[in-house]
Amino acid sequence: MRLRINIITILFVMLMSSAFGQMKDYRFKRELREISELWHKIILPNDIFSKVSHGLSDIRIYGITTSNDTLEAPYVLRVNEDTYSNRQVDFNLINSTHNRKGYYYTFEVPSIEGINHIQLDFQGTNFDRYVTLEGSHDQKEWFTILKSSRVLSIENSQTQYTFTSLTFPSAKYQYIRLFIPENGKMPILNSARLTEEKFEPGNYVTHDVLNTSIRENQDRRQTEIELDLESIVSVSQIKVNVVDQFDYYRPVSIEYLHDSVKTPNGWKKQYRVAFNGMLSSLESNEFRFRNVFTHKVRVVIRNFDNNPLKFEGFVVKGNVYELHARFTEPASYILVYGNDRATSPNYDIVNFANKIPEAISTLTLGQEEVIDKVPIDPVVPIFENKTWLWVVMGLIIFVLGWFSVHMIRK
Repeated sequence: MRLRINIITILFVMLMSSAFGQMKDYRFKRELREISELWHKIILPNDIFSKVSHGLSDIRIYGITTSNDTLEAPYVLRVNEDTYSNRQVDFNLINSTHNRKGYYYTFEVPSIEGINHIQLDFQGTNFDRYVTLEGSHDQKEWFTILKSSRVLSIENSQTQYTFTSLTFPSAKYQYIRLFIPENGKMPILNSARLTEEKFEPGNYVTHDVLNTSIRENQDRRQTEIELDLESIVSVSQIKVNVVDQFDYYRPVSIEYLHDSVKTPNGWKKQYRVAFNGMLSSLESNEFRFRNVFTHKVRVVIRNFDNNPLKFEGFVVKGNVYELHARFTEPASYILVYGNDRATSPNYDIVNFANKIPEAISTLTLGQEEVIDKVPIDPVVPIFENKTWLWVVMGLIIFVLGWFSVHMIRK
């Protein structure tokens, strides 16, 4: 009787586990509310990234029907990143003149297309100039597009930096004229590139910086800034606000804490480089890079022989992650995550992502809950009394002995 009860109990537990499908392999769940359409959007909250696996491969959407069937709703993971488009505009250099005021380069744009960016390439290095950009329809009346914009190049044993970009609101003129004031040395313009650039900023969330630590490393002549965030979050943009008003051009690298390894001397932090560039008084010092997940960021600024810079704050942002999911059957759906062994799902809709509607409503996420594991009662041994075990073993020995003797006699 006890054996029969144990078997029935095990079968019941197996049926319960089957009813909940693969959900038992995950640690956390959130209820999905207000499902009313075929397509919905789910915005992943910041606190989820510390509990999902690398690459977000363990996120699933499961549904339980009224008949206790388990469904899996497919989704497409989307990251709201910046988008750029760049269209080169054809032109002709029709005039290059010089007078006591300075040097003039005139470009003809035959199609009168709009431009908002010019990339200049000057011969030589180590120059510092202020240029003015003008536009005209007839080369008689000129209108100022950009006034006294700085371009420069620095090249020495410590620094190699060039800034020769002109950015301005989109302008449509048949003629564009570049003016460089006289400074005793003739600027030779190797080439110019006129483009119309369009930039659509992505959707970002700003993270709270809980603690800022600034350390001057005298041996390496660099400033090391550590930014502690509220938890593991997505990070893809950092803005460095410098107080100093003088000119500066210093190499900067942005690193993020990837892992920590325990050693005999304690925990050793492992950082990876997310960005290398230049911190400059000519630019916004807003650095964008591939999205990473971390709770600590380190900014390293090489000062060389210069005095360290002063800062008034740092802005850390990360891209918003969304799931665009399809719900084909009525059910009670939940979002589950927290399974290091899970691999990325393979859904058909990934190949038809362009057919997902643009305007879809956002679902409300419930509070995070820990998924209860279905307890499996230990199986009670068939022979709880050891006396029965010895009796059975003796019986087996007797039967084997009897057969052995019987075979010998034959």
